[in-house]
Amino acid sequence: MNFRKKTIIALFLVNSIVCGSLFFYRRSGLVIRDVTFDKDFAAIDALFHKEDNWFWMICNEHLDTFPLEKLLRYKMSNPYDNGPHNDLTTRVVEVDGKIAGFTAYYPKSKHVWQFLFLIVDQDFRGKGLAKKLLMYAAKDMVAHGAVKVDMVTRIENVKARSLYRQFGFKQVGTTKQHVLFAWYPSWGLPSWKV
Repeated sequence: MNFRKKTIIALFLVNSIVCGSLFFYRRSGLVIRDVTFDKDFAAIDALFHKEDNWFWMICNEHLDTFPLEKLLRYKMSNPYDNGPHNDLTTRVVEVDGKIAGFTAYYPKSKHVWQFLFLIVDQDFRGKGLAKKLLMYAAKDMVAHGAVKVDMVTRIENVKARSLYRQFGFKQVGTTKQHVLFAWYPSWGLPSWKV
């Protein structure tokens, strides 16, 4: 092989490695991490209050009184009482250092876990972040002993209901405002590429 062909092949390989590294770097700009109250509260509060997100995340009875700050500061699954602190797992998904979504979940009992929140910023929707958060949280709950996971969403929240069904949640009931879902890890995880 002559010098020119070797040079062209070498340049092609270097270019491929550089482009591949840039692609990986962009992909690695996505991080799911634990919430740190002092660092993250303002961004999570802004996310909850962006457009109509508060309505979708908080049930009607608590729309005017929900203590998001207390819930996040003390990681309480029920911020209305002085019950257990630190029983709530809270995670954010960051894209290039900006909080793009949030999830929270907790054990209702040793083997039954409850999703409390799953929200993605409107500016980041359509990129699969809700699927990534849902998959991450489900795996985390199973790793901590969950044999059943419960989820509640508003009846009108058609997109969320569709996502949960795609994941494998089954509708197990309804109230005036909400659809109740359950998922059993024994049913398996979806074959999503996340």
